[in-house]
Amino acid sequence: ICKNCQQSYAITIGDQAFYDKLKVPEPTHCPDCRLQRRLAWRNEKSLYKRKCDLCHKDIIAIFSADSKYKVYCQECWWSYNWDPMTYGRDFDFSRPFFEQFAELLEQVPFFSLLNQASSLENSEYVNHVTDAKNCYLVFAANYIEDCLYSSYIWECKDTLDSMFCTKLELCYFCLDCDNLYNCQYLQNSKNCSDCILGYELKNCKNCFGSVNLSNKEFYFFNEPLSRKEYLKKSSEILHDKTNFSKIIEKFHQFSLKFPKRYAHQINCEKSTGDGIKNCQNCIECFDGYGGQDLKWMINFPGETKDCYDVSGCAKTELAIECQSIFPGYDVKFSNGCLNGSVGISYCVYVDGGKNLFGCVGTKKAEHCILNKQ
Repeated sequence: ICKNCQQSYAITIGDQAFYDKLKVPEPTHCPDCRLQRRLAWRNEKSLYKRKCDLCHKDIIAIFSADSKYKVYCQECWWSYNWDPMTYGRDFDFSRPFFEQFAELLEQVPFFSLLNQASSLENSEYVNHVTDAKNCYLVFAANYIEDCLYSSYIWECKDTLDSMFCTKLELCYFCLDCDNLYNCQYLQNSKNCSDCILGYELKNCKNCFGSVNLSNKEFYFFNEPLSRKEYLKKSSEILHDKTNFSKIIEKFHQFSLKFPKRYAHQINCEKSTGDGIKNCQNCIECFDGYGGQDLKWMINFPGETKDCYDVSGCAKTELAIECQSIFPGYDVKFSNGCLNGSVGISYCVYVDGGKNLFGCVGTKKAEHCILNKQ
């Protein structure tokens, strides 16, 4: 029985084997409550203006000015102008660990945004992002350039207002799509170019308002047209903004006539969930690719193996109850750990490191408890 919501939940033999493998106790909360607890640590999109607590410059941060936590700007946090080890303290065995950990959290400065700062160029207003150039208000994304107002996009360029997409270029308002070029208002589509208003399109070109088509060109609401007819019709609609809004509503009604796929999985084996591809033995997993032996995972863009209850990770193995791990190995109950953390438990905002317990803000540290060597 979940200690939080009082609902029953199952722990399978396979789950028990995984917990034994990582030497952790069985969870006392159900999967939904565990997800809520994780996401309480993950502020993706709420940005605030405040001052850096070290250099006092105006900055953008995920912590408001009245937050009880110290916050440093990206430049200061990653600099050598402060030492997180100076906040170290001895562990007091007469007091609960979490009391002492909470005190440390209030002392050690947090970084203003959870980004890999060294991989960003002209991308000040992004969060949970690595490898970005000329991007604005993009969240939870990697390997992007000239992108705006989007979330959960990977390897995209010149893309706006899109979510859960990979390898898009010159695209607008796309959702759950892969490998698109010059497309607008597409959902659950892949390998398409010059398409507008589409659902479940595959290998299509110049299709407008169409659903469940494969290897088609010059189709208008699932009807074939000549190239000349298609270009004339589509051009007339696109140049009339008032009429185009009506066409969008017409497309929504039109799409309801077609059967919908039960789940969106590509090249997956023995897996459940949605929005996943190239996965094996992934149970209740969503929005990721390249996973193996995972359970209750969200947002895992590549090379993730043997993990339970993680939200936001890549190149991660043997992790449980974490969020934002890039990359990591043997990571437990931690938040915001970057650049190859190994063998860490109950850590927050650490840069790499090995064999850490209850540490905050450490950089490439090893064998530390509560920031003490």
